[in-house]
Amino acid sequence: MYNCYISFRNAFINKFGPVLGYLLMVICMFTTVSIVIFLFRILIKLAAGLLIACLIVFGIYYAITRYQRN
Repeated sequence: MYNCYISFRNAFINKFGPVLGYLLMVICMFTTVSIVIFLFRILIKLAAGLLIACLIVFGIYYAITRYQRN
């Protein structure tokens, strides 16, 4: 894992130079972190929406089966 990071860093440094290479790595890091946070937030909202939908469907099913028994 560490060797992969070193080779990635060296590729940036060799291609763009030391100043621009490090700057681009930092920009890529912030972009990647923001995309991961965005996807995580969407996943949480999707899970909450699915939970609410399942609770509503279960409530309707429970109400229908309860009134059919009586």
